[in-house]
Amino acid sequence: MVECPSCGTEVATALKSWPVSFGKQEQQEAPQLCIGIFECPKCKSKFRSRVEASAQPAESASIKELVEKIRGIREGFVQTLTTLRAKMSTLESDRAGLLVEVEELKSAAETRVNALEDEVKELREEIKSLKELFGPDSAEAS
Repeated sequence: MVECPSCGTEVATALKSWPVSFGKQEQQEAPQLCIGIFECPKCKSKFRSRVEASAQPAESASIKELVEKIRGIREGFVQTLTTLRAKMSTLESDRAGLLVEVEELKSAAETRVNALEDEVKELREEIKSLKELFGPDSAEAS
């Protein structure tokens, strides 16, 4: 673990690392150390520091991890897609049922309107016949 110089947060892994040796490259026994570039997850500042062997990024492992993450994300998308398709199917069947119900209600409303129009027509005819029965004088008195 390396400490961020800006905010003091512990950073676990390096973004990139490389070996540094002192002396000429021909010398096999020259002491080597690794330098890494780190990015603080809190303040996002980048800095260099000495890297322990465990803090070096394992590129093959990180690629495998990325592939697994992508597979997990893909599975999540497939599940979401399946769920959405099921919901769409349910909504489409509900819509069809509601359209049938609306048509039935329209038919019932039209029947009721026709019955009311017939009643109004009958009442107007009854008023007309009553006016004729009582004559024009009773119409003016009311």
